[in-house]
Amino acid sequence: MKQRGGVYNQLAPRRKNSPKLNKALLIINSVLFVCSLVVGVLYIHHGEPRSSISMFLISVVTIFNAWAAWRALQRRPL
Repeated sequence: MKQRGGVYNQLAPRRKNSPKLNKALLIINSVLFVCSLVVGVLYIHHGEPRSSISMFLISVVTIFNAWAAWRALQRRPL
């Protein structure tokens, strides 16, 4: 379908998440952060450094996602 002006690949406007969804994302990401830290420490204890590094990278991603959800709950832009 042709849009106005003949532009085919426009990005859709970004929707804002509801506060209820942001609260759920904050809780889920916080739980995943704690679990990935525990599993990463257990992998170090059992002598598997590759798996522990990947779990710590997952921890970094989940803490960033939790921070972004918290910022959205506070109504502050990223």
